[in-house]
Amino acid sequence: MLKNIKGFTLMEILVVVTIIGILAAIAVPSYISAVEQGRRDACATNVKILFTQVERYNLTTGQKVPTDGDLVQFLRGIGYLTGEELKCPYSNDENKPEYKLIYNRNEAKVYCTHCNPLK
Repeated sequence: MLKNIKGFTLMEILVVVTIIGILAAIAVPSYISAVEQGRRDACATNVKILFTQVERYNLTTGQKVPTDGDLVQFLRGIGYLTGEELKCPYSNDENKPEYKLIYNRNEAKVYCTHCNPLK
């Protein structure tokens, strides 16, 4: 009676859905890991940029960059940073990490308060 109707059986649809689920279970964690690694790399790059500009300022002026206040705003204010705003990729409305500068035996160290908090 209904033997000429073409379509997929319930079993075929279940097999396809199961295969898609397995592929998603494999792909999603890899994607999340790649995004996380990208954020860490972006923050590390920002730290390197800031460190380079701090060293440039130290060599050019013979003075140390002040450790109080906002490092990015200080460097931007004196013309050492231009272009896009440097901010931690983890920053959002609730979490606002900053880049900080400390000196240890006259050596500058730039760090992010979220990605590399000093203990």
